[in-house]
Amino acid sequence: MQREFSFPASFEESIDRALATYKLSLKDSKALAKCVLALSDYFIAKPDSPTPWNESWAQVAYLCYYLPLNSTRLTGLFAEADKRNFFAGLEHVIDFGAGLATASITLNERHKFSYQLIERASEPQQIIEKHFTQFPRQDWQRTFSAGRMKDGYKTLALFSYSLTELSDLPEWAYQCEALMLVEPSTQQDGRKLLQLRQKLLEKGYHVWAPCTHEGPCPLLTQSKTDWCHDRVHFKAPQWFLNLEAELPMKNRTLTMSYLLMRKTPPAPVTAARVVGDRLKEKGKDRQMICRGSDREFLAWMHKNKLEQEIPRGVLIELPPGLQKVSNELRVTEELTVL
Repeated sequence: MQREFSFPASFEESIDRALATYKLSLKDSKALAKCVLALSDYFIAKPDSPTPWNESWAQVAYLCYYLPLNSTRLTGLFAEADKRNFFAGLEHVIDFGAGLATASITLNERHKFSYQLIERASEPQQIIEKHFTQFPRQDWQRTFSAGRMKDGYKTLALFSYSLTELSDLPEWAYQCEALMLVEPSTQQDGRKLLQLRQKLLEKGYHVWAPCTHEGPCPLLTQSKTDWCHDRVHFKAPQWFLNLEAELPMKNRTLTMSYLLMRKTPPAPVTAARVVGDRLKEKGKDRQMICRGSDREFLAWMHKNKLEQEIPRGVLIELPPGLQKVSNELRVTEELTVL
């Protein structure tokens, strides 16, 4: 059982139309791959530098590679948010550090909010305005302040891969009802989100996902190395597979670290979330779960001859009476995935 997602099919036409301005198409796998490798090499050499939006190869790389990948990640996240009814009552979205507006154009496929896109670089705005017509010029802003907020009680502040460069959220963000924070699934970014989670709880926010509780995060308090991240499987179209065949990196699965938080409390969750992959050990298999402030694992003892593949990130129902040995819950029957 896999959590498999793809980016909206309507995006392909827009991407192909945009690539035509560079005299390219989605069929030009080798030429597109050269642009992707150039941008990858740039970020490896200059990890703290801003995206070189003025370079055509960077624009092409984002359009044909990073936009589809990031949109697919977010599609998986938005599906989880919809399961929790996270967007209920919201009407406005502030997309901070929007870049190519990947988060907003993907979310707009599911929810027709009003959008304010905050991006300092002019090139991404010009690309999206021309080829993704959902967001006209008046939706874009170079900077943002609280005075430009339409209604904080009905506003979602969306930060997709834009917190890495910040030490904290902008002050206006704390006036918003809802926060969606998505970051790379690295140890540094993941643990930074866990620290921010605690600060937001202290400011009166409630966790909607991925956490099923509001106690101290055991990955932060009981480990110096663990961090929380999710994974979805990428259902790639053929043109993307052809492009990927020209690249050294493959993306059959996509990972991310995220937080969904609101000032309104969520409905209680009695389930546990699977936050690790199944690990084979001597005499048993183990898989980390989260349901409170203790670091816990499901444990399948090999002698019971019971196997179950549970995807990272899903909620599971734990039957009553599970035997607990140390930090392990001994599984003796198939668990229900919610």
